[in-house]
Amino acid sequence: MRCTHAHTLSHNACPAAVVLPSVRGGTAHMARGERRRSLTVVGGARGEVERYASLLPDAGGSVLVLGVAEGRLAEALVRRGVPVTGVDPSLRMLVRAEETRGGLPPEMQGRLQLLRADLRSLRMSQKFAAVFAPRDAVALVATRGDLEALFITAREHLQPGASFAFDLSLPPQRWLFPDDADPHEGVQPERAVFTPHLHSRRTRQGHGDIHRLLLRHFTAGEVDHALGAADLESLTRDRDFEGRPWEPGADRLVVVAQARSGAPPPSRS
Repeated sequence: MRCTHAHTLSHNACPAAVVLPSVRGGTAHMARGERRRSLTVVGGARGEVERYASLLPDAGGSVLVLGVAEGRLAEALVRRGVPVTGVDPSLRMLVRAEETRGGLPPEMQGRLQLLRADLRSLRMSQKFAAVFAPRDAVALVATRGDLEALFITAREHLQPGASFAFDLSLPPQRWLFPDDADPHEGVQPERAVFTPHLHSRRTRQGHGDIHRLLLRHFTAGEVDHALGAADLESLTRDRDFEGRPWEPGADRLVVVAQARSGAPPPSRS
């Protein structure tokens, strides 16, 4: 598999006693955001795995996960027999994903490949049966232009007729009307995104799928515009993984999209 903007990561770049034989590294830099971000706690939502898995074709095929983070969705798909390539710009998250991969049965570990790369510019020769960006991965970019670039990356890696799916938190309505809200409410200090942006936190019960994200909130309209700019069109827009249709005021958006009919074919890498 050949890809650009993703390079081999030397063992010297890894934390002590951690070896990442399948993780390839690259430099990922992003601009500062245009709008406030919020510190949000995110865990696996009910129906998440089932919804994403339902988008896979009956004939099977490999899945690309953009923003693999600690690898929870990737792990669940691999356990269902799906080969997964997980990409993340954060070395810290890939260390966590490698730990997740190590928890798989030995015969399954080879089905999960991990890459470190910038999600805006990643280009691989392989095309996938589905591309997923779960758990607010698309909200970790800084600008609308970055969001369009991420969506183009997704489109470039879709097989004909394949689906691109993602979910993200939407900004509270009061944030859209600053005159009606405390201007300091919820504001977090600006910082570059796509640095180590997720922090896994073990609970007392030992679960590790809860993490904190510093999100750049996009509106539903901004998401639709970015999809159009990337020659993608929404097939479904829901408010959760149970298929309830999205409506204004909902705090979550789950989108399934495909390449727009008549759009130019993906470029060859």
